[in-house]
Amino acid sequence: MALRGDYLVIRASTTSSGEVNKIIAESTSCSVDISAEALETTSQTSALNATFIGGKVSGTVSGDYLLASDGAQWTELFTSMNAGTIVEVSVARSGTEFIESDGVITSLSLSGGNSDQLVTGSYSIQLSGDPAA
Repeated sequence: MALRGDYLVIRASTTSSGEVNKIIAESTSCSVDISAEALETTSQTSALNATFIGGKVSGTVSGDYLLASDGAQWTELFTSMNAGTIVEVSVARSGTEFIESDGVITSLSLSGGNSDQLVTGSYSIQLSGDPAA
C-alpha cells in the first residue's frame, strides 16, 4: 500500500533554548535526500572498465512551513542558523520516527503573495553523522 505524502513529517528541534526538544519548525511538505560518493578505483588491470568503491554518504532534509502571525518559526530557524547551532532532526512516517540525526541549517526563505495568500517559509538542513541511527 502506498503512503500519502502527508504521512512524512520533518521536525527540527533544539535543546540550546533550555527547553528539551523544543520544536523550531514542523513541515507542511518535506524532502529527504541521501547521496553517496563513488570513488573510482580503476587500474590498468581493469582494462576499459571503470571500477568503484563506496565513499562518503551525506544527507539533506528540507521542508516548507506556514509562517505563524508572530513569525516564531522564522525567528527560531534564523537564530539557530546564524549561531551555527546544531539542530536535532527527526523524520517520521505515520508517527514513527525512522531518521534521527543532527544537522546545521544551510538555507532559509520566506514567500508571500500580495493578496490573502498565507506566508510560507522553507528551510534546508545538512545532516551530520549516520542519518539512520
